[in-house]
Amino acid sequence: MLYISIFDAKENVSIDELNREREEWYEKGRNKIFQKMCQQIDRYEVAGKSPMRIVFIIETKDPHALNILSHHFGDGWTSVTYPALKRDICEALKEDRSIIGG
Repeated sequence: MLYISIFDAKENVSIDELNREREEWYEKGRNKIFQKMCQQIDRYEVAGKSPMRIVFIIETKDPHALNILSHHFGDGWTSVTYPALKRDICEALKEDRSIIGG
């Protein structure tokens, strides 16, 4: 299943705290565990956004991977995850026309 996860850093969290979280993630080998659970992981940062916003596109058969990610980010972040479907624009337009008409 494909998921989109959006993480917004809380305003009261410093960049130093965010960097410590990232270092801890790698030191504990969580990145390797997470990568084994997922077929695809793409990470994006919204440029110029303060506080920081990170968007992940994750393909996994194991929903526990989403728990690992959200627990890692912890209290310094607000997050939401959505299941997603990948469709090209033509396919989406055809489906929209069949539902809406026209």
